[in-house]
Amino acid sequence: MKSIIVSDLKQCYVCKSTVNVEVHHCIHGVAGRKLATKYHLLVGLCPECHRGTNGVHGKNGHNLDNHLKQLAQHAWENKYGNREKWIEIFGKSYL
Repeated sequence: MKSIIVSDLKQCYVCKSTVNVEVHHCIHGVAGRKLATKYHLLVGLCPECHRGTNGVHGKNGHNLDNHLKQLAQHAWENKYGNREKWIEIFGKSYL
């Protein structure tokens, strides 16, 4: 897998750990995951930053989740198209 957001998916985007790093799809849901894979909207996250309490999928991870969605949208717009095209494909803007 590759990413248009980060150069190294084996390092946690948040804490920079390189231990047990998992690939996170910045856009969620069944359709979102497929689109995130197709457009390489991925970052590496350690287990704590991925699923821990303050992690993107944790109960306090809303801000991090929004940040990663915004980061993904910026990267996509820079590489593939404009905001209108993003909304057409992804259904909404995070910016």
